[in-house]
Amino acid sequence: MNKSFSVILILILTFAAPATAATAKRYTAETAAAAPVADAYLAAYVSLDWDRLEPLLADDASFNDPTAALVFGAVGTQGKLAVMQRFRKAYAPLRQMALTKRRVIHSGHFALYEGDLAWTVDMGDGRDVSSVTPIVIVIEVKGGKVISHRDYVDYAPFLAAERANRPVTQ
Repeated sequence: MNKSFSVILILILTFAAPATAATAKRYTAETAAAAPVADAYLAAYVSLDWDRLEPLLADDASFNDPTAALVFGAVGTQGKLAVMQRFRKAYAPLRQMALTKRRVIHSGHFALYEGDLAWTVDMGDGRDVSSVTPIVIVIEVKGGKVISHRDYVDYAPFLAAERANRPVTQ
């Protein structure tokens, strides 16, 4: 190793160490602040408890499930009032939801939950359809409030369950 490279490396490490320590401290603090908010929000969401979920949302919060477009149509909403209206109306046919978590990641402002969502929906025609769908939920928290909620769902098990539950036509 040549001498000038060694000097540069020592200078970089000298100045990077304090920055890295400060970054790690900030990361830890941000993660510690966001995790309980995201966890409480997720618990309210899965239990369909809109009264408990609503105070956790920021005024400019958004919800989106881009994977639902082919199954339910566009599912994106901006603003706390609109998100709450969507949840209260669009989720009304849901009889229950239960999440089996496979992986949870809390990282800074973000919480990611990967698992299997068991849910039953009233199809409005006298049928209830139950399925277990793989799901990834990404929640972003800033200022102690949820600002973004994204669902990514494999709807194939739901579509198969709905198809299997159709009445036999004569």
